[in-house]
Amino acid sequence: MQLRVVLIVFCVAGYVGASDPAPTESTIDTLDDEIRGDGVSLLLRKLEAIENRLQKIEDELQKHRATELTQSANIGCITPTTPPSTPIPKQPPFGSCKDAASNVSGIYQIRVESDSEPFNVSCEQQKFGGGWIVIQHRYDGSLEFYRGWNDFRDGFGDLEKEFWLGLEKVHQITQGRTHELIVELKDFNGTFAYAQYDGFEIGSENEKYVLKNLGSYRGSAGDSLSFYNGAMFTTKDQDNDLSYNNCAQDREGAWWYMACTDANLNGRYINATLKTTMYWSHFKKYQGMSFSRMMIRELE
Repeated sequence: MQLRVVLIVFCVAGYVGASDPAPTESTIDTLDDEIRGDGVSLLLRKLEAIENRLQKIEDELQKHRATELTQSANIGCITPTTPPSTPIPKQPPFGSCKDAASNVSGIYQIRVESDSEPFNVSCEQQKFGGGWIVIQHRYDGSLEFYRGWNDFRDGFGDLEKEFWLGLEKVHQITQGRTHELIVELKDFNGTFAYAQYDGFEIGSENEKYVLKNLGSYRGSAGDSLSFYNGAMFTTKDQDNDLSYNNCAQDREGAWWYMACTDANLNGRYINATLKTTMYWSHFKKYQGMSFSRMMIRELE
Protein backbone atom coordinates (compact mmCIF):
# COMPACT_ATOMS: atom_id res chain seq x y z
CA MET A 1 0.00 0.00 0.00
CA GLN A 2 2.80 2.46 0.89
CA LEU A 3 4.55 1.70 -2.39
CA ARG A 4 1.33 2.48 -4.25
CA VAL A 5 1.03 5.86 -2.46
CA VAL A 6 4.61 6.75 -3.37
CA LEU A 7 3.92 5.87 -7.01
CA ILE A 8 0.79 8.02 -7.05
CA VAL A 9 2.67 10.95 -5.55
CA PHE A 10 5.35 10.53 -8.17
CA CYS A 11 2.76 10.41 -10.95
CA VAL A 12 0.91 13.47 -9.65
CA ALA A 13 4.15 15.43 -9.41
CA GLY A 14 5.06 14.45 -12.93
CA TYR A 15 1.67 15.40 -14.18
CA VAL A 16 1.74 18.76 -12.52
CA GLY A 17 5.22 19.42 -13.82
CA ALA A 18 4.27 18.49 -17.33
CA SER A 19 0.99 20.43 -17.54
CA ASP A 20 1.85 23.69 -15.76
CA PRO A 21 4.05 26.39 -17.30
CA ALA A 22 7.39 27.06 -15.80
CA PRO A 23 6.85 28.58 -12.38
CA THR A 24 7.68 32.21 -11.72
CA GLU A 25 9.34 33.41 -8.59
CA SER A 26 5.98 34.58 -7.20
CA THR A 27 4.36 31.26 -7.99
CA ILE A 28 7.08 29.40 -6.16
CA ASP A 29 6.63 31.63 -3.14
CA THR A 30 2.86 31.00 -3.14
CA LEU A 31 3.28 27.24 -3.50
CA ASP A 32 5.81 27.28 -0.72
CA ASP A 33 3.28 28.98 1.53
CA GLU A 34 0.59 26.40 0.65
CA ILE A 35 2.88 23.52 1.40
CA ARG A 36 3.78 25.10 4.73
CA GLY A 37 0.09 25.37 5.47
CA ASP A 38 -2.62 22.95 4.45
CA GLY A 39 -1.15 21.87 1.09
CA VAL A 40 0.39 18.66 2.34
CA SER A 41 -2.75 17.65 4.21
CA LEU A 42 -4.94 18.35 1.18
CA LEU A 43 -2.69 16.35 -1.10
CA LEU A 44 -2.66 13.41 1.30
CA ARG A 45 -6.46 13.43 1.54
CA LYS A 46 -6.74 13.39 -2.24
CA LEU A 47 -4.26 10.55 -2.45
CA GLU A 48 -6.21 8.61 0.19
CA ALA A 49 -9.43 9.10 -1.80
CA ILE A 50 -7.70 7.83 -4.92
CA GLU A 51 -6.36 4.88 -2.95
CA ASN A 52 -9.83 3.99 -1.64
CA ARG A 53 -11.27 4.16 -5.12
CA LEU A 54 -8.55 1.91 -6.50
CA GLN A 55 -9.15 -0.53 -3.66
CA LYS A 56 -12.88 -0.71 -4.53
CA ILE A 57 -12.04 -1.37 -8.16
CA GLU A 58 -9.64 -4.14 -7.16
CA ASP A 59 -12.30 -5.68 -4.87
CA GLU A 60 -14.81 -5.72 -7.72
CA LEU A 61 -12.29 -7.41 -10.01
CA GLN A 62 -11.63 -10.10 -7.39
CA LYS A 63 -15.37 -10.79 -7.04
CA HIS A 64 -15.72 -11.04 -10.80
CA ARG A 65 -12.85 -13.55 -11.07
CA ALA A 66 -14.32 -15.68 -8.25
CA THR A 67 -17.71 -15.78 -10.00
CA GLU A 68 -16.09 -16.92 -13.27
CA LEU A 69 -14.18 -19.72 -11.49
CA THR A 70 -17.35 -20.95 -9.76
CA GLN A 71 -19.27 -21.02 -13.02
CA SER A 72 -16.46 -22.96 -14.73
CA ALA A 73 -16.38 -25.52 -11.93
CA ASN A 74 -20.15 -25.97 -12.05
CA ILE A 75 -20.08 -26.49 -15.79
CA GLY A 76 -17.56 -29.33 -15.31
CA CYS A 77 -19.86 -31.06 -12.80
CA ILE A 78 -23.04 -30.95 -14.89
CA THR A 79 -24.31 -34.45 -15.71
CA PRO A 80 -24.78 -34.79 -19.49
CA THR A 81 -28.34 -35.40 -20.58
CA THR A 82 -27.27 -37.24 -23.74
CA PRO A 83 -25.42 -40.61 -23.82
CA PRO A 84 -21.65 -40.58 -24.47
CA SER A 85 -20.54 -40.96 -28.06
CA THR A 86 -18.61 -44.19 -27.29
CA PRO A 87 -20.42 -47.19 -25.75
CA ILE A 88 -19.50 -48.24 -22.22
CA PRO A 89 -17.64 -51.58 -22.37
CA LYS A 90 -19.35 -54.62 -20.91
CA GLN A 91 -18.28 -55.57 -17.42
CA PRO A 92 -17.71 -59.07 -16.02
CA PRO A 93 -19.10 -61.60 -15.68
CA PHE A 94 -19.39 -62.01 -19.44
CA GLY A 95 -21.62 -64.41 -21.36
CA SER A 96 -18.56 -65.87 -23.09
CA CYS A 97 -15.02 -64.96 -24.10
CA LYS A 98 -16.49 -63.35 -27.23
CA ASP A 99 -18.29 -60.80 -25.05
CA ALA A 100 -15.07 -59.66 -23.37
CA ALA A 101 -14.11 -56.50 -25.27
CA SER A 102 -10.42 -57.22 -25.10
CA ASN A 103 -7.76 -58.75 -27.31
CA VAL A 104 -5.70 -59.81 -24.29
CA SER A 105 -5.72 -63.54 -23.57
CA GLY A 106 -6.08 -64.51 -19.92
CA ILE A 107 -8.53 -65.33 -17.13
CA TYR A 108 -12.06 -63.92 -17.40
CA GLN A 109 -15.24 -64.52 -15.41
CA ILE A 110 -18.28 -65.71 -17.33
CA ARG A 111 -21.91 -66.46 -16.41
CA VAL A 112 -23.68 -68.90 -18.73
CA GLU A 113 -27.23 -68.01 -17.63
CA SER A 114 -28.54 -64.91 -15.88
CA ASP A 115 -29.40 -66.94 -12.76
CA SER A 116 -26.35 -69.26 -12.76
CA GLU A 117 -23.18 -68.97 -10.72
CA PRO A 118 -20.28 -67.28 -12.58
CA PHE A 119 -16.95 -69.05 -12.93
CA ASN A 120 -13.50 -68.31 -14.30
CA VAL A 121 -12.28 -69.50 -17.69
CA SER A 122 -9.12 -69.08 -19.72
CA CYS A 123 -9.81 -67.04 -22.88
CA GLU A 124 -7.74 -67.14 -26.05
CA GLN A 125 -8.35 -63.70 -27.57
CA GLN A 126 -5.86 -63.62 -30.45
CA LYS A 127 -5.35 -66.93 -32.24
CA PHE A 128 -7.98 -68.11 -34.74
CA GLY A 129 -9.88 -64.84 -34.43
CA GLY A 130 -10.14 -64.88 -30.61
CA GLY A 131 -13.16 -65.41 -28.39
CA TRP A 132 -12.22 -69.01 -27.47
CA ILE A 133 -12.84 -70.70 -24.10
CA VAL A 134 -9.99 -73.12 -23.37
CA ILE A 135 -11.33 -76.41 -21.97
CA GLN A 136 -8.08 -78.40 -21.93
CA HIS A 137 -4.43 -77.35 -21.97
CA ARG A 138 -1.31 -79.52 -21.71
CA TYR A 139 2.22 -78.49 -22.58
CA ASP A 140 4.78 -79.77 -20.01
CA GLY A 141 3.36 -82.84 -18.30
CA SER A 142 3.37 -81.21 -14.85
CA LEU A 143 -0.27 -82.21 -14.13
CA GLU A 144 -1.53 -85.77 -13.69
CA PHE A 145 -4.48 -86.50 -16.02
CA TYR A 146 -5.10 -90.14 -15.17
CA ARG A 147 -7.98 -89.34 -12.80
CA GLY A 148 -11.47 -90.40 -11.81
CA TRP A 149 -14.96 -89.30 -12.77
CA ASN A 150 -15.43 -86.55 -10.17
CA ASP A 151 -12.23 -84.76 -11.20
CA PHE A 152 -13.17 -84.75 -14.87
CA ARG A 153 -16.70 -83.65 -14.02
CA ASP A 154 -15.61 -80.76 -11.78
CA GLY A 155 -12.33 -79.81 -13.44
CA PHE A 156 -8.78 -79.69 -12.11
CA GLY A 157 -5.47 -77.92 -12.52
CA ASP A 158 -4.58 -74.23 -12.79
CA LEU A 159 -6.14 -72.04 -15.50
CA GLU A 160 -2.77 -70.32 -15.95
CA LYS A 161 -0.94 -73.64 -16.35
CA GLU A 162 -2.12 -77.12 -17.31
CA PHE A 163 -5.80 -77.85 -16.62
CA TRP A 164 -9.08 -79.54 -17.54
CA LEU A 165 -12.01 -77.10 -17.26
CA GLY A 166 -14.61 -79.68 -16.25
CA LEU A 167 -17.33 -81.58 -18.11
CA GLU A 168 -20.14 -79.95 -16.13
CA LYS A 169 -18.98 -76.45 -17.08
CA VAL A 170 -18.57 -77.47 -20.72
CA HIS A 171 -22.10 -78.93 -20.66
CA GLN A 172 -23.51 -75.69 -19.22
CA ILE A 173 -21.68 -73.62 -21.83
CA THR A 174 -22.67 -75.68 -24.87
CA GLN A 175 -26.26 -76.67 -24.08
CA GLY A 176 -28.78 -74.70 -26.07
CA ARG A 177 -26.13 -72.63 -27.86
CA THR A 178 -24.17 -73.69 -30.91
CA HIS A 179 -20.42 -73.85 -30.38
CA GLU A 180 -17.46 -74.87 -32.47
CA LEU A 181 -14.41 -76.82 -31.32
CA ILE A 182 -10.75 -76.51 -32.22
CA VAL A 183 -7.98 -78.88 -31.15
CA GLU A 184 -4.37 -77.70 -31.35
CA LEU A 185 -1.52 -80.21 -31.39
CA LYS A 186 2.27 -80.18 -31.51
CA ASP A 187 4.64 -83.13 -31.49
CA PHE A 188 8.01 -83.25 -29.78
CA ASN A 189 9.73 -82.17 -33.01
CA GLY A 190 7.76 -78.91 -33.02
CA THR A 191 5.36 -79.82 -35.85
CA PHE A 192 2.02 -78.09 -35.32
CA ALA A 193 -1.42 -79.20 -36.55
CA TYR A 194 -5.05 -78.48 -35.73
CA ALA A 195 -8.52 -79.97 -36.14
CA GLN A 196 -11.59 -77.74 -36.19
CA TYR A 197 -15.27 -78.73 -36.01
CA ASP A 198 -18.14 -76.34 -36.72
CA GLY A 199 -20.37 -77.86 -34.02
CA PHE A 200 -19.77 -79.10 -30.48
CA GLU A 201 -22.11 -79.99 -27.60
CA ILE A 202 -22.00 -82.47 -24.73
CA GLY A 203 -24.89 -83.78 -22.62
CA SER A 204 -25.48 -83.67 -18.88
CA GLU A 205 -24.02 -85.91 -16.20
CA ASN A 206 -27.15 -88.08 -16.35
CA GLU A 207 -26.34 -88.58 -20.03
CA LYS A 208 -22.73 -89.39 -19.09
CA TYR A 209 -21.59 -86.19 -20.81
CA VAL A 210 -22.25 -87.79 -24.17
CA LEU A 211 -20.67 -86.16 -27.22
CA LYS A 212 -24.05 -84.98 -28.48
CA ASN A 213 -23.06 -82.99 -31.50
CA LEU A 214 -19.86 -82.70 -33.49
CA GLY A 215 -19.86 -80.64 -36.66
CA SER A 216 -17.93 -80.93 -39.89
CA TYR A 217 -14.16 -81.21 -39.78
CA ARG A 218 -11.50 -79.04 -41.35
CA GLY A 219 -7.82 -78.57 -40.50
CA SER A 220 -4.37 -80.12 -40.88
CA ALA A 221 -4.29 -82.77 -38.12
CA GLY A 222 -6.80 -85.19 -39.66
CA ASP A 223 -10.19 -86.19 -38.27
CA SER A 224 -9.73 -88.42 -35.22
CA LEU A 225 -12.99 -87.50 -33.47
CA SER A 226 -16.00 -87.59 -35.82
CA PHE A 227 -16.35 -91.37 -35.57
CA TYR A 228 -16.96 -90.96 -31.82
CA ASN A 229 -19.90 -88.59 -32.14
CA GLY A 230 -22.49 -90.08 -29.78
CA ALA A 231 -19.94 -91.69 -27.43
CA MET A 232 -20.24 -91.26 -23.66
CA PHE A 233 -17.35 -90.11 -21.48
CA THR A 234 -15.38 -92.80 -19.64
CA THR A 235 -12.91 -92.56 -16.78
CA LYS A 236 -10.91 -95.22 -14.94
CA ASP A 237 -13.64 -95.52 -12.29
CA GLN A 238 -16.71 -95.21 -14.55
CA ASP A 239 -16.90 -97.37 -17.65
CA ASN A 240 -19.33 -95.99 -20.26
CA ASP A 241 -17.66 -97.24 -23.45
CA LEU A 242 -18.57 -100.11 -25.79
CA SER A 243 -15.45 -102.17 -25.20
CA TYR A 244 -15.40 -105.42 -23.20
CA ASN A 245 -12.89 -103.71 -20.90
CA ASN A 246 -12.52 -100.16 -19.59
CA CYS A 247 -10.83 -98.11 -22.32
CA ALA A 248 -9.79 -95.44 -19.81
CA GLN A 249 -7.80 -98.04 -17.90
CA ASP A 250 -6.46 -99.56 -21.11
CA ARG A 251 -5.32 -96.15 -22.49
CA GLU A 252 -4.53 -94.61 -19.08
CA GLY A 253 -6.63 -91.54 -19.75
CA ALA A 254 -10.26 -90.38 -19.95
CA TRP A 255 -12.22 -89.63 -23.12
CA TRP A 256 -15.25 -90.22 -25.32
CA TYR A 257 -14.22 -93.84 -25.92
CA MET A 258 -16.01 -96.50 -27.91
CA ALA A 259 -13.81 -99.52 -28.48
CA CYS A 260 -11.41 -97.77 -27.88
CA THR A 261 -10.26 -94.52 -29.59
CA ASP A 262 -8.36 -92.67 -32.30
CA ALA A 263 -7.75 -89.78 -29.92
CA ASN A 264 -6.46 -89.92 -26.35
CA LEU A 265 -5.62 -86.33 -25.44
CA ASN A 266 -5.92 -87.02 -21.69
CA GLY A 267 -3.43 -89.90 -21.84
CA ARG A 268 0.12 -90.00 -20.54
CA TYR A 269 2.39 -87.07 -21.32
CA ILE A 270 5.39 -88.91 -22.76
CA ASN A 271 7.56 -88.76 -25.87
CA ALA A 272 6.89 -92.28 -27.08
CA THR A 273 4.77 -94.26 -29.53
CA LEU A 274 2.33 -96.09 -27.27
CA LYS A 275 -1.45 -96.54 -26.96
CA THR A 276 -1.32 -94.88 -23.54
CA THR A 277 0.20 -91.59 -24.72
CA MET A 278 -1.49 -88.27 -25.44
CA TYR A 279 -2.07 -88.95 -29.14
CA TRP A 280 -4.20 -88.00 -32.17
CA SER A 281 -3.96 -90.93 -34.53
CA HIS A 282 -4.68 -89.16 -37.82
CA PHE A 283 -1.80 -86.77 -37.11
CA LYS A 284 0.78 -89.17 -35.63
CA LYS A 285 -0.63 -92.58 -34.72
CA TYR A 286 -0.03 -93.32 -31.05
CA GLN A 287 2.82 -90.80 -31.02
CA GLY A 288 2.77 -88.75 -27.84
CA MET A 289 2.26 -85.00 -28.25
CA SER A 290 4.21 -82.26 -26.47
CA PHE A 291 1.26 -79.84 -26.64
CA SER A 292 -2.51 -80.15 -26.71
CA ARG A 293 -5.16 -77.48 -26.36
CA MET A 294 -8.92 -77.82 -26.82
CA MET A 295 -11.02 -74.66 -27.20
CA ILE A 296 -14.69 -73.89 -27.86
CA ARG A 297 -16.36 -70.73 -29.18
CA GLU A 298 -19.97 -69.73 -29.55
CA LEU A 299 -21.18 -69.34 -33.12
CA GLU A 300 -23.39 -66.46 -34.24
